[in-house]
Amino acid sequence: MSVLLDTGIVYAYYDRSDAWHDRARALVQGEQRGLILPAPVVPEVDHLLRQRLGPKSPLTFYAGIVDGYYLIADLPKDAYARVAELHRRFEDLDLGFVDAAVVALAEALGLSRIATTDRRHFDPLAAALSLQLLP
Repeated sequence: MSVLLDTGIVYAYYDRSDAWHDRARALVQGEQRGLILPAPVVPEVDHLLRQRLGPKSPLTFYAGIVDGYYLIADLPKDAYARVAELHRRFEDLDLGFVDAAVVALAEALGLSRIATTDRRHFDPLAAALSLQLLP
C-alpha cells in the first residue's frame, strides 16, 4: 500500500544526525512500492537540506526524484478548497499550507498512510480524519 511522505520524514532520511533518521531510513527502505512525495513537500525538503547540510546536499534527493524512487503527486485543483477547509476546521493547530496539502492529497488519492515526524500537527489530524501515521 502506498504511503505519503511529509517533509520531516524525507529530510530525516537524508540527514544521518537527525533524531528521526533511523526510523525514516527503515520506513523508506522498507516500503517496497508507493513512496508518494507530494509536490508541495519538494521545496521544503530542498530548503532544509540546503540550509542544514549545505548547497550540494539536495543532489541525492533530486536523483531520487529523477530515478523514480519517489512518485511525485501534484495537488489536484479541487483539493485547494480542502486545504482552506482544513485551515478553518483546525484553526487552533495553525497548520501551514504543506501540512494541509498533504492531508488533502491523501484524501484525494484515497490514502490513509502518512509518514511524518510532525506529530504536533498530524496527531490531531489523524485522530479526526482516520489517518495512520508512520513510523
